[in-house]
Amino acid sequence: MIKNLFFFISLLIFFSCQIKKQNHINYLNKVNDIDNIYRLKNDTLTAIEKYRKLFKKYPPHNSHLINEFQTYITLSDKRNENFGGKESLYKLIPLIAPNWKYNKYDKYLISIFKKYDIDSIELENRITTWKKSLNKKLVDSFSIAFFRNQEFRTPKYIEKLQTINDKKNSELFLWTFNNFGFPSVNTIGLWGNNDIFMPMGNILNHMAGLDNKNYNYFKEKIYEYVKQGECTPEDYAEMIDKRAFIEGKECVYCNVSNSNIKDSLQINKNRRDIGLPSLKHSRKINSDYLKKLK
Repeated sequence: MIKNLFFFISLLIFFSCQIKKQNHINYLNKVNDIDNIYRLKNDTLTAIEKYRKLFKKYPPHNSHLINEFQTYITLSDKRNENFGGKESLYKLIPLIAPNWKYNKYDKYLISIFKKYDIDSIELENRITTWKKSLNKKLVDSFSIAFFRNQEFRTPKYIEKLQTINDKKNSELFLWTFNNFGFPSVNTIGLWGNNDIFMPMGNILNHMAGLDNKNYNYFKEKIYEYVKQGECTPEDYAEMIDKRAFIEGKECVYCNVSNSNIKDSLQINKNRRDIGLPSLKHSRKINSDYLKKLK
């Protein structure tokens, strides 16, 4: 009886995890809808309440430029709304850890940590612990891959040598998929050895030039990782749109600001299918980000 109960509970946990993985695109679309309420409709209180309900159902993430969990905590603090206090702040730390070299200068965010007795020493220790959790073997491999990715592209493009490098990188991806899954920021971080910047979209962009057989495999395989929450939709869109450009076709997701868009309704549908915000919403997100930088 106890064995059967244990088996049933194990199955329940397994299928619950599978459902969450398969539903990550649904999660992203819910985030986009809530961000739209906050960013375009200026309804902060409704956004806070919807985020609160969302994070009870899904583990928190920080999506590209939206940074929903960080935004939820920041907005809640400004409005004196309960966001979960210290427990939620501890959940936030791994989400801001990949780009900690810049996040640590966010004065308002740091002030919230201090308010809940999480000082700079504890923050640094937790960031260090997070870094130690990364796959060192993959960090080493992708640090080399990102160097190869640009070695013969800039400042002077040498096509033959860069093609060889791109092939080596595609082989590294295949090996990684088979042995570790997708090399997400949770696995390799965002900054590699010698402080090399490792934005996955940049290197996937160059996988668009693979032969048809390998490209189609990458297209299907990485889409599965988008559904699981391992690959961001922005990074996936980089590869798909680059392939469309190579083939002389219209962009599929049009995630580049100067994209020539003929059918915005279809493009917005395509974007929602992988969890990207609409074109109008995306322009507003980018505009707000640039204002923040200034």
